[in-house]
Amino acid sequence: MKRGFTMKRSLRRFFDVTVPLAVVLYVVTGIAVTSSAQTVLRFGGSFPIDHHCTRGQEYFAKLVTGKTDKVKIEVYPASQLFNDKDLVRAVSTGAADMGILTPGVITGQVPIFLASDIPFLFSSRDHVHRWIDSEVGEIYREALKKKNFHMIYWIDFSIFGIASTKPIKTLEDFKGRRIRGVGEMAVEGLRALGAASTFISSSEVYLALQRNTIDGAISGWSTFYDRKYYEVTKYLTDPGLALGVMVVAMNAPAWEKLPKDVQDIIMAAGKEAQAWGRQECEKADSRDLEQLKKKGMEYYEVPQKERERWKEATYKTCTEVFLKRVEDQGKAKRVLELAEKSRK
Repeated sequence: MKRGFTMKRSLRRFFDVTVPLAVVLYVVTGIAVTSSAQTVLRFGGSFPIDHHCTRGQEYFAKLVTGKTDKVKIEVYPASQLFNDKDLVRAVSTGAADMGILTPGVITGQVPIFLASDIPFLFSSRDHVHRWIDSEVGEIYREALKKKNFHMIYWIDFSIFGIASTKPIKTLEDFKGRRIRGVGEMAVEGLRALGAASTFISSSEVYLALQRNTIDGAISGWSTFYDRKYYEVTKYLTDPGLALGVMVVAMNAPAWEKLPKDVQDIIMAAGKEAQAWGRQECEKADSRDLEQLKKKGMEYYEVPQKERERWKEATYKTCTEVFLKRVEDQGKAKRVLELAEKSRK
């Protein structure tokens, strides 16, 4: 009887101490901590479950947990945690621990990211890779840090194109069209082309196309396929906009509270996930573009002569917007210089 009483007292003392401690740790650090002192990080994304960016989240999480039991990364795809419009703020405030951040959204806090969305700044997938692997990576890392983010790695999103309910082949075809774009640069670029730009969450685009609220959307081949835009649009336009990239970042205060060995593991996993993602994105772009054609979508590659008209209408305007929006003019001009230097 005495032994049973002792066990009950021990269990009661365990819960009296352990549970409140876990609660206090969460409140103070903003990071969920299990009773065994394992840190849980919530990793948000907005892509469909089968999208290569979501698979990249899972790949990264497995790399980290395979090297340490001090941290567990919970992946929340398909806007289960926050949608793409809200995820940036959620990570900066600690409402989410980490996330895939879209440049078109993050520019509200970190304007220097506008550069990656300047139309026709880049000529190829490799050109973009050389650029972000240059000094640009550190410039962006520093800019993110000032706004409460810790940058971990880059994610290749997709080659950008346009899915639309009516064909878009010439500059004149944009006039009066309502096109969904992401962020300030898309607004400026589409306006310069003669279209009206609207920004709605990626999860809302399908319905907007179905209801004819919008006439088209700018995104990647993989997104068009995974989100089944082929059911609500008929035409694909390839204007030669090169590769879109995104960044995986963590809430800076949460990052700083992690042990050094865990930080090293996360950064090493990020480097590996970035390399993996580049290969997967290229395969997905090739595969999904062919799948879209098989679904009956009409593909049109804009000829070089017409492409020059689109560039002439957008490039100068968007570059000027970028330079006006970035406070540090030296860094802004350096980012553009590196884009030219990376061109081969």
